[in-house]
Amino acid sequence: MMEKFRVGVFLFFLLILAVLTFSLSKSWRLYDDGYEVTVETPESKEKDNTPEPSDTLDLEDGNGKIYWKQYFIYPHGLVTESGGFGPDGILSHARNLYSINLKDGKVQKLFPHDVYIWDFFVGDFAKKTVSNTIDDPKEDVLSLEKKIIILAVTEDSNLDGVLNYKDHKLVYLFDPETSGLQTVLPLGFHFRKLIYNSMKNHLTLILGKNPDKQINKRKKLPEPETKIHIFDYDATSAKGVLSGSLEALTTPTSPSH
Repeated sequence: MMEKFRVGVFLFFLLILAVLTFSLSKSWRLYDDGYEVTVETPESKEKDNTPEPSDTLDLEDGNGKIYWKQYFIYPHGLVTESGGFGPDGILSHARNLYSINLKDGKVQKLFPHDVYIWDFFVGDFAKKTVSNTIDDPKEDVLSLEKKIIILAVTEDSNLDGVLNYKDHKLVYLFDPETSGLQTVLPLGFHFRKLIYNSMKNHLTLILGKNPDKQINKRKKLPEPETKIHIFDYDATSAKGVLSGSLEALTTPTSPSH
């Protein structure tokens, strides 16, 4: 009888240890890599994919915020970590965003399917940053009126079957007043960095040109060097200006004879 009791206690603690190990490993994966959203295929849609506990749509979890006193923005499956280009220095990963207009009650789902949102933040802010202990803090300003900037992965650019931070990021502007979601980048380019202190209602970005797709998939060639461009987007006119490649100016030319 005593032996059975000891075995039962041992198995109970073993079960608790297994549950804790699984939970911690899962949490570390989320915070280390952000979310990995499985790319939907006709085959995967037929499977019974039971959502994880963190995938639940729960408006009471405290993740939603009111913007401009009128719009409630709720990030589905929010995971945060330090970093990012926003005003608070926090990266906000999510699977999707929902907007609720508090005046008319209209609910909007920004992306039709789950994506990998790498970060999102308001486009009108000023923040002070310190690069070293000698210089005074510098102020970085962004002036996009009533717009939410969304940096998201919507395509599996490296063809590994998931959407995550390794894929090319795109840039979107969401206007809750018009419910419009603008695609900012020109085709064939991906987001690299945001540049502060641009003109009012302008978004200035450093972009990378997407590499050409490999024709022979069996023989994988080394990744070509990414060509870097500057892109200035006017949110008012929804038009942008793309610079030439900076690498073209540094390419050595053969001496003339």
